[in-house]
Amino acid sequence: MHPIEHFAFEFNVQQDYFECHEVLEELWQAGHRQDEALVALIQLAVARYHHRRGNLPGAMRTYPKAFQKITRHKGSLTGHGIDVDRLLALQPLFTQPDYQHLPLPLTEDLTRRVQQLPIEYRHDPSFLLHKHVLRDRQDVITARQIALAARARK
Repeated sequence: MHPIEHFAFEFNVQQDYFECHEVLEELWQAGHRQDEALVALIQLAVARYHHRRGNLPGAMRTYPKAFQKITRHKGSLTGHGIDVDRLLALQPLFTQPDYQHLPLPLTEDLTRRVQQLPIEYRHDPSFLLHKHVLRDRQDVITARQIALAARARK
């Protein structure tokens, strides 16, 4: 399964924005660090996660960054199967103070591929709301510490 398909499934079906971040961060870490289109989607997922948790200041700081990158990388995101024009038209709804689930607009092709994914649907609102606290992220923390140490040596 392509990471964008996995991202779209987690965003639209599972509504697991934390997992969206994880899926694309893995791709980003695996050599796609220059792909700001991935960063745009990661930031959008982070903003949604903050928004749903009631961290409105965090969400409202992150949405503009995400939407600026989405606008700047429209071609790349469209190539990934994101309907960027519809997404940009939804920006005012994303930034409403009260959280509501808004599916990521996808092209017909990506929608079809996501619907065919052999992933079991699971939805636990409490787990999704507090996932960053409930999940063991030691591998991510260790990788970040190694990356920071490598940068410090340069």
